[in-house]
Amino acid sequence: MNSARSVALALALAARALGADPGGALLEPGPAEAQWRPLIDAMAAKGAIVAPFTERRFFPFRREPMVLSGVLRVSPDRGLSLEYTQPEESIVIADSAGLLLRDGEGRTRAMPSGSRGPGAVASLLPIMRFDLAALYPRFAIRAYGTRAAWRLEFAPKDPEAARALGAITVAGAGENVVHLEFKHSSSQRVEIDVGDARTGATLSAADLARFFR
Repeated sequence: MNSARSVALALALAARALGADPGGALLEPGPAEAQWRPLIDAMAAKGAIVAPFTERRFFPFRREPMVLSGVLRVSPDRGLSLEYTQPEESIVIADSAGLLLRDGEGRTRAMPSGSRGPGAVASLLPIMRFDLAALYPRFAIRAYGTRAAWRLEFAPKDPEAARALGAITVAGAGENVVHLEFKHSSSQRVEIDVGDARTGATLSAADLARFFR
């Protein structure tokens, strides 16, 4: 199944599950977590991930979204990297030391993690690692659907983070993430469709030097 169909199927099934259980399951240590723990553990154990992505940025002052594309990389040890290839080349790196922006010529500068765009990228690091211990202090997490088609909603607990980031949604099919959304308002949001991922990928020394800190 191609990426677009995978995304559509996962979102359709997750929406159906949401309609059947509008409250979802609040994830916290206990029975609710135990129900979802096998899937979350499987996601966390996937190792390095490399996947193409398409990002759409919606703004209240634009009729059409800004569309970007590139390659997402997750390293369990080095963090998260978003390599943008269209419309301009750049790399955004999120790791335990903070955020970096690397332009097409290799120049690197630090980014503030508290603002809306960079903050969204920074929040992706523990989310894509499916690290519940790191996520629980920062987010209230609700789970919908089944292992075949699931959806996790992350609501920042800190009021300032909630104002900056809005609601974060991750949807998947089986053990694959297919869609991410950062919704600040009905007219301002970021949607990311994740294509077919290579899991357990080997990142060379050159890859680590180029795409991570």
